[in-house]
Amino acid sequence: MADSKEPFSRRDAVKAGLGVAGALALMTTGTASALAQPRDLPLTKDNDEDWAHQIEAALGGTKGMFEDDGVFKVDVPRTDIKATIFGIAVKPDFALDTEITFKKVGNQTAMKFEACLLDTEVNPVLSDWLDQRLNPEQEDFTALHNHYLGDSPQIRFMHGFALGDASKIAGALYKTLKEHSGTPFGHGEEPPGDPGFDWKKVTDILGGTGELTNGVLTVSVARKEDFRQRGVKLPTDMEFDSLFNFQSIGPGQVAVIGEFVVLKDEADRVARELRQRKILVTALHNHELDVDPNVYYLHCWTTGGPIHIARDMRAALNHTNSDFK
Repeated sequence: MADSKEPFSRRDAVKAGLGVAGALALMTTGTASALAQPRDLPLTKDNDEDWAHQIEAALGGTKGMFEDDGVFKVDVPRTDIKATIFGIAVKPDFALDTEITFKKVGNQTAMKFEACLLDTEVNPVLSDWLDQRLNPEQEDFTALHNHYLGDSPQIRFMHGFALGDASKIAGALYKTLKEHSGTPFGHGEEPPGDPGFDWKKVTDILGGTGELTNGVLTVSVARKEDFRQRGVKLPTDMEFDSLFNFQSIGPGQVAVIGEFVVLKDEADRVARELRQRKILVTALHNHELDVDPNVYYLHCWTTGGPIHIARDMRAALNHTNSDFK
C-alpha cells in the first residue's frame, strides 16, 4: 500500500487518466527508492512500461494497472456469469472477479492468481494448469475453495503461484483459463461508476484505500508484516490485504463481502466480533501453501447501511495487525 505521506501514487496517476506511462513518469527518485525491495530490479519507466505491456499482451490484450510497491494487477470479472448471493443479484466486479498480480523479483517475475470458476470448470482448469509444469520442483496450485454461502450458481476460487518469465507465466495462465473456462479476457480500462453512497466516508472508516470499478467500491487494508512466499518478499498488494467490496442494492442499502487476512491467533477474535454484529462468516481457509508469516482468510457477508457496516467491519479489523491510514 502507498505510504500515507506520499501525495500522489502510481495508482492515483492511473486513476487520473494518465495511464501506465504517465503514472511511471510521475515517480521521483525518492519514491522509486522507497518502493524497491532487495531482490527487485530497479523501477524505471522503460522496463516497467514494457514489462506491463508484455503481460497485457500475454493475457489476450487485457488491460491492467499499477498498484503500489511495483505490483501490476489485472482484474478479469466474470461478466459471462449471472449470479446471486442469498437471492441478491451481484455484479461481476463485486463477487465474480479473477485477480492476477505480478511483481518483478530479480530477473524474474512472481505471479499470483485467484481464478473465479464454476464447478464444471475447476478440474479441467486445474489439470491444464498442472500439466504445464511451470515450476516442477515447487507448487503451482495453492488453494481451492468457496468464498460465499448461498451463491447460485456455486462459485469456486482457485489460487496459484508461478515464478519465471513474465510473458511465459502470464501466457500459460491465459491458455488454461481461455481454453477451459468462460473467463472473458480482452477488456480495456473499466470506468469507476457511481456507487450510490458516500464511498469516501466508508473508506475513511475502514482505514484503507478505496477504488471504484463499475459502481463497486473495493477498500483494501494492508497489514504491517513483511510477507515472503517461497522465500520471495512480496508486497501486501499481492493478496495480503484485507478487502471489502460494497455494492448498492437499493436506496441507502448495500451488500458487502469481506475478506480478512488474519494470523492464527486473530481468526477467532475476528469471527466473534462479526457474529456479535450479526454478520455471516462464510469461509476460513488458506490461499497459499508456503508463506511466512502464515496467514488465513476469513470471508463474510452482510447487507444494510454502508456507514453502519463499515463501522462493524472496522471493529473486527481492530483485532488484527492492520496498517490503517
